[in-house]
Amino acid sequence: MAAAPNDAPDDAADDAARAAPRLPAAAPASGAHAWNALSWLTATMVLAVLVPTLLFTAAALALRAQELEQARSQIDGAVAIAAEHASKVFEVNAALLGRLADALGNDSDEALRAREESLHRQMQHMAEGLPQLQGLFVLGADGRLVATNVAFPAPRNIDFTDRPFYRHHRIGGVQPFVSDVLTSRTTGETFFDLSVRREGPGGRFAGALSSSLKPQYFAALYSALPGAGAGLNVALVRSDGAVLAGWPHMPQARDLPGNGASAPVAPEALPPYSASAAGAASASRAADTPEEMSRLFASRPLPGVPVRVVAWMERDAALASWRRSLALLAALAFPTAIALVGVAFVARRRTLRSLAMARELHARSARERQIEETLRQAQKLEAMGRLTGGVAHDFNNLLMIVSNNLYLMRRMQPQPATDGAPIAAIERAVTAGTRLTRQLLSFSRSQPLRPEVVDLGQRMPEIVELLAPALGSSITVTTQVEPGAAPIRADAAELELAMVNLALNARDAMPEGGRLHVQVRNAAAGTVAGIDGPAVVIAVTDNGSGIAPHDIGRVFEPFFTTKALGRGTGLGLAQVYGFCRRAGGTATIASGAGTGAGSGGGRGTTVRMAFPAARAGAADADGAAAAGAGGTAAALPSLEGVRALLVEDNDDVATATGDVLASMGCVVRRVDGADAAMARLAAIGDDYDVVITDMVMPGSMDGIELAQRLRQRHPQLPVLLMSGYTDSLERATALGLHVLPKPCDPPVIAAAVAAAIAQRRPSASVRQGKP
Repeated sequence: MAAAPNDAPDDAADDAARAAPRLPAAAPASGAHAWNALSWLTATMVLAVLVPTLLFTAAALALRAQELEQARSQIDGAVAIAAEHASKVFEVNAALLGRLADALGNDSDEALRAREESLHRQMQHMAEGLPQLQGLFVLGADGRLVATNVAFPAPRNIDFTDRPFYRHHRIGGVQPFVSDVLTSRTTGETFFDLSVRREGPGGRFAGALSSSLKPQYFAALYSALPGAGAGLNVALVRSDGAVLAGWPHMPQARDLPGNGASAPVAPEALPPYSASAAGAASASRAADTPEEMSRLFASRPLPGVPVRVVAWMERDAALASWRRSLALLAALAFPTAIALVGVAFVARRRTLRSLAMARELHARSARERQIEETLRQAQKLEAMGRLTGGVAHDFNNLLMIVSNNLYLMRRMQPQPATDGAPIAAIERAVTAGTRLTRQLLSFSRSQPLRPEVVDLGQRMPEIVELLAPALGSSITVTTQVEPGAAPIRADAAELELAMVNLALNARDAMPEGGRLHVQVRNAAAGTVAGIDGPAVVIAVTDNGSGIAPHDIGRVFEPFFTTKALGRGTGLGLAQVYGFCRRAGGTATIASGAGTGAGSGGGRGTTVRMAFPAARAGAADADGAAAAGAGGTAAALPSLEGVRALLVEDNDDVATATGDVLASMGCVVRRVDGADAAMARLAAIGDDYDVVITDMVMPGSMDGIELAQRLRQRHPQLPVLLMSGYTDSLERATALGLHVLPKPCDPPVIAAAVAAAIAQRRPSASVRQGKP
């Protein structure tokens, strides 16, 4: 970026002061004072930022620790209250079941049913004043109701033998039993049971006594706990992880702190539980576990029942108040610091001006020279800033101008009489610049796939050499390229990435070392499935552990991996397969899982990438660029009489491109923007065979919008886009538009124009004439 005009004199004076320390002997003492003041002002600016920042950080850490401790205390308090309450509820209901057992005595089910009405009234009296109670139930040995406080007579048509608590007591499970949350088959209410076994003479199973409790009763209490509205979660949980009640909602067992993916188990699988096993009712909290990093929690078991109370709070919720305090603290501290920095900065600038003026009085000539140098430096930086801001577009435009004019020079003078070394040097420079800009575009993922004719005899050894450091010294790499192996047409960068993915997979399959062999060979027509003509096969073979037969059919699926968790993404072979398919080929894999883990113990894996063979001298989008921007005038498609509309706002690019097209036989008309192109095509649209347009242009439309409108109004008119850089490249690709990268060699332009015209419908055949 260029320096702001108002800053230039001050910066120039500052640079002059730094670059010219010599002072005349008569320099006033005020110069030394100015330098001292400048040092103090600089120190003030640094301290004005550093001190508030350190104090703010210290205060933030202290407040954070205080807030977390307060949240932990709140959670501990909530657990203590909830556990005390739940303990009393369970004690009351256990006592209630004891009274009910005394009332039943050892009477048989028939005797109890005979006095059911009396039992019903007695049970109603027991349940009075107990809001947590949903109902009291007496079940016979046959799993049918004998008596209840809910209804008289008790419904006999409901079979409770499938209930977990009935099965638990029938097999003599640990007493008492707390069930999961269930739904009433008569009222639809949710509840959970506290039940005990009823035994007859001789200890035989005579049924069960059940006290049904309401989960919402516990939730109502939890909602009134301190901190309930500030992110506090409370749950009543059975020892196996089943949730009985919760607030603000009923959590899943896997969502409970410390539960992980646990789930309720069958009643007969519940572990033994007793008051002595529960131990003292003290809260426990994970202190330095990974889970503590995201939430705070505490847990307390209840004596006598396999139940515990859990309370937790997400760390973000616990720190919400801290963040608000931090924002307020920052709003108070930093504006003051910024204001102090600003005052010191202004004073420093004024001091610099005063110092510059003092130096100017005593050393005008030195000052003038320094100012001139500073001005030149500022202009250079400004030019560099403009170049950096538009490098992806403007620099490629420049490369295209040079490339096209070199092509014209070569075409006009195929064998120059003078030494051709300067032109060759220019061609090499253009090639290097092209590769540099395209590497940058590829790094930012703004570069389309660029297929080129790849000579595997030359390229494959280079790729294998790059792979060696990644494989390590324990893996031996060998390469075998068949003499006369045909070239392939593919994206060279994608080929290199595919080889890297295969090599890394082989390395992981051979942790103790092994061998990796890369073979390139020709394949006759019809011998490779999916490729009609001659093919080239690249086989990458390792002697690692291999792949299991049941996995071999899925290895090319995205995200599928046989590696351990965290060792692979499952995208490596998917990239290999997709690359081969985009290049018109196929990818196959063969493997046998062995017992070895590298070092030859396994049967190994072979991945074969097959591609259609390309002609050795075929021209392609990047092959010409790799050979040099100028290139030689190789055989080009015939463009004689093709009428082209060139839409380009850059005059030099337009001139060079137009001259190249004209040298190929095209009749070229140029306009400088999309609006002008639409206006011209509206008047004489049928007089053009192809439109070649830049993507980035000033005006109301860019190249993509122009191409879309032309598709609507002139559907048979082909459009080619050219761009050095654009952030709309993905949109253009998604719309199926053909994009040529800048700089684009003339043979590539000719091939693209010929291909675009060839794809037109027969009714839109080329007509000779002038636009």
